[in-house]
Amino acid sequence: MICTHCGKEIQNGITFCPYCGSTVNNAKENTKMKKHNPAKVLVSIAAVAVVAAGGWAFANRTPTIDVSKYMTLSADGYNTVGKLNISFDTEKLEKDYGKQIATRFKKQMKNLKDDTYGLSSLTASLYDGYETDLFAETCATGSADKTKNLSNGDVVTYTWDDNSDEAEEAFGVKVKYTDITYTVSGLASVNTFDAFDGVDVEFSGVSPDGRATVNSLPTAAEAQGLYYTLDENSGLSNGDTVTLTVHSNRDDFSDCIDKYGAMPQATEKTFTVEGLNEYVTSADNLSDTTLASLQSQAEDVLKAHIAQEWNSETETLTGMDYLGNYILTRKSDSTWAGNKNGVILAYKVNVHNHYQNYDDQVYDANNSYYWYICFRNVCVDGEGNVISGLNDYGSPNAKLTVDSGLRIKDSSDKTKYWYYYGYGTLDELYSSAVTTNVENYNHQDNVNA
Repeated sequence: MICTHCGKEIQNGITFCPYCGSTVNNAKENTKMKKHNPAKVLVSIAAVAVVAAGGWAFANRTPTIDVSKYMTLSADGYNTVGKLNISFDTEKLEKDYGKQIATRFKKQMKNLKDDTYGLSSLTASLYDGYETDLFAETCATGSADKTKNLSNGDVVTYTWDDNSDEAEEAFGVKVKYTDITYTVSGLASVNTFDAFDGVDVEFSGVSPDGRATVNSLPTAAEAQGLYYTLDENSGLSNGDTVTLTVHSNRDDFSDCIDKYGAMPQATEKTFTVEGLNEYVTSADNLSDTTLASLQSQAEDVLKAHIAQEWNSETETLTGMDYLGNYILTRKSDSTWAGNKNGVILAYKVNVHNHYQNYDDQVYDANNSYYWYICFRNVCVDGEGNVISGLNDYGSPNAKLTVDSGLRIKDSSDKTKYWYYYGYGTLDELYSSAVTTNVENYNHQDNVNA
């Protein structure tokens, strides 16, 4: 046999070449195919199959995209009026998942159910090459809890919208959302001035329909180009608060900073509504002073009526017992809804009736009836003095009869009687004064029966 290394003829069956010392292949191995172990071959094939199957599974596994990794929050501008910047890195998302998003989007569109007219294919083609942008616009959305008037040290939280269903249905991917917190820093500081010095809010009208106006005369030179707004300027009551806000032509006051090198140290100021005259709406603002004025007027009204209508020889007022009040306030604020309020004073009127007829029969008795007076649109100042309403009132039209039972002189069928504008019971008064108005008015009852 021939040594395959040095080419010398050597003896058959030896292990090493005597000339070059190389290992000599057995002659049978040089002339016949090497036999393989079938079991080992099957194992190798199985291993390759597993690897191939794993690769296929990996390639077809639904990817999960953590959109939080592509979002960046930052702030710029000046301290106290900084602005939040929200940036989503679509380019990086395209690099990481662009091919998968595009492929799966087209597949999802193609497999839409009930796509009779092939609209899904058209939809997919419209976004060809921009699938990642579409994904970002529809599946990576949210909002920050604060975007302007930022100060160094402020913590801003960005909360994601849950668009997981859209992501899976339209793009065939899963999404992961993690809220982002960002602490504001690096905002430049500037000089400040008081933009509210010399600026005041004036209140007028009657509560609860008061009005607010701004007296804008700022003393700071830096504030001359600014303007002011109120969050509320009508429908005001004493004790309400209104917020006055100062503005420049730019939200961050950069125009003011560029011109003066300064900005307002505060952009809002709160004012409390006070000093308004008030419509009486409850017993709480029906002060002793107010009530005394109304009672005095009520007595004068009744006494004037008595002087004009009663016969002093047969009937005498013996007293007026004040029972309390009912306060009506209208349900609607519309201009046609009627009076703003009604303050009803209820009385028990006591009268002495005396009569002697031609037969010298005598009727002598003490009687009583219930009477009210309703003052309309009662308005008072801060001291409880009545500003309006004392001369705007109404009283009962209903008549109550007191019959003596004694025939009058020269008559056989008529008896002496007296009539009074009022009611026999307090319930009748209540029905007439209050119940008839409940459709349009709320009421507060402050009468002791």
